[in-house]
Amino acid sequence: MRADTSDVAFRLLLALGELWDGLGRAGVEPSAKGLHMSQEYLGGYTRFSAGPGSHARLVVEWNGTTRHLRVLRCEPWTNAEATISTTVAHVRSVARTVGLAEMVDRALVAACAEPNQPCRRTVLSTAMSATQTVTTVRRA
Repeated sequence: MRADTSDVAFRLLLALGELWDGLGRAGVEPSAKGLHMSQEYLGGYTRFSAGPGSHARLVVEWNGTTRHLRVLRCEPWTNAEATISTTVAHVRSVARTVGLAEMVDRALVAACAEPNQPCRRTVLSTAMSATQTVTTVRRA
């Protein structure tokens, strides 16, 4: 999976992130299939941290209004697409039983159907040691 809005799995991950807290409040446990996520609202940006466990393999900040994606961390994550797919299937199944299917499906379908609109992407390459500086790579 690439941390890029042209990647459908990544767009599904963002959609799940937007639904995550609400699903938990509605009694749907989205992390039951191995995907763990958290989100923080940062004044215009939303930071999504995701991974197969407590250590986030992917950390991004997304501003939907300006279509700016900042990739803060993108570590190798074996079976990321499978984990996201299994989580989507689980969330959809449980959402049907608790009466949230329409809302969940609308968000997931929108993520899949979204045309590949241009976005500005910033990738931060953080150093392995604390003595190195952070470099920024900008892509249009």
